[in-house]
Amino acid sequence: MQDQFKFTPIETVAQPQIRDKVYEQLKRAILNGYMQPGERLIERKLAELLGVSRTPVREAIRVLELEGLVAHFPRVGVVVTQVSDTEVMEIYRIRAVLEGLCARMAAEKIKPQELEQLTELLAKIEEYAKGSQMEKLEQTHQSFNDVIYRAADSQRLYSMIITLVEHINRYTRVGYSHPGRIEEANREHRQLLEAIKIGNGSLAESLAREHIENSRRAYFKKRNPKNITNEGNHSQ
Repeated sequence: MQDQFKFTPIETVAQPQIRDKVYEQLKRAILNGYMQPGERLIERKLAELLGVSRTPVREAIRVLELEGLVAHFPRVGVVVTQVSDTEVMEIYRIRAVLEGLCARMAAEKIKPQELEQLTELLAKIEEYAKGSQMEKLEQTHQSFNDVIYRAADSQRLYSMIITLVEHINRYTRVGYSHPGRIEEANREHRQLLEAIKIGNGSLAESLAREHIENSRRAYFKKRNPKNITNEGNHSQ
């Protein structure tokens, strides 16, 4: 488990809520890449870190197992699952379509205050990129995207895309570590914002999809620089 993630002891709450709070922290640690594929989840250790009994930890792990984020192996225990390149490719492709639709709808429906938010958030993203403040950059990037998702004004679409976003966060960090990708992404964000500002839904959709496709390519180039022509056509 990487040192930068700190589990927060859970204060006394109603019993049914304890498992949910344990689940939320474990899921965040996995999806944000602080708990790596193959890493074991040890009930006793996690219970101590979270300040709870082992029962809610065990229950939370069962939920994570149903979601495919962890798996139980005989004589090994519960470990964070390893996602195949094919699955990553699939998630990126689905997200490209949904992001494009969100951008189109946002361009058609966005409110002035939301445009103002996007402008302010993009300025912060560029500032954090220059200062190599990766954690702040990632958090602000997520906020920037979230404004666009909400501006589309479709709860069903929002729920669908947020699920994918949660599962792809751990791969985004890999792509951003590819040389030049952060600067390229910032240019893409700027172009997308301009398209939304002028209400050009078709252009916004095209730019959003291109942005996700470029992120996908950056991920696979970083993961497998010697075989970038076969991105995602094989499993790990």
